[in-house]
Amino acid sequence: MPPYSILTRPHPTTMSLPFCLRAATADDRAFIFAAYKTTLMHYVDWAWGWDEAQQLSTFWQHHPLEQLHIVMVEDAPAGLIHVEEQAGLHFVRMILLLPAFQGLGIGSQLLRDEVARARALDKPLHLKVIKINHLAKRLYDRLGFTVIDEDQVTFHLRASAATPAC
Repeated sequence: MPPYSILTRPHPTTMSLPFCLRAATADDRAFIFAAYKTTLMHYVDWAWGWDEAQQLSTFWQHHPLEQLHIVMVEDAPAGLIHVEEQAGLHFVRMILLLPAFQGLGIGSQLLRDEVARARALDKPLHLKVIKINHLAKRLYDRLGFTVIDEDQVTFHLRASAATPAC
């Protein structure tokens, strides 16, 4: 079974808004970049500076379309997730939700699903977060992620053994 073929049901304790994931297609490119810009431009600008031309030219090198999945709520795209399988590592490279879909439990459930996938693959789950993205950092803390390293602008986190997978 493909990893993203199921409808994710509300988690019993968080009651996430029901959503599903589908593979991104070339038709999603405009939505993907607009969602990236809407949700992350402030943080990227703080961390490295936002140069629109540079972002447009490098985005697809860092986020290949075939590794992206669109978060769908009903029939509307609500965000995306980019997961990279690396040797010995399950890496959530990017997760973003449009503002209208934040705070509804979707991000929590996406992360729980990825924790479960990483455990099934017998790999640790890692991610990074820009230091001033306090809402995302609080979510990761609440879900049991721990900081394992940091640089000037990002925290590097790992799902701990206590991170819930369901």
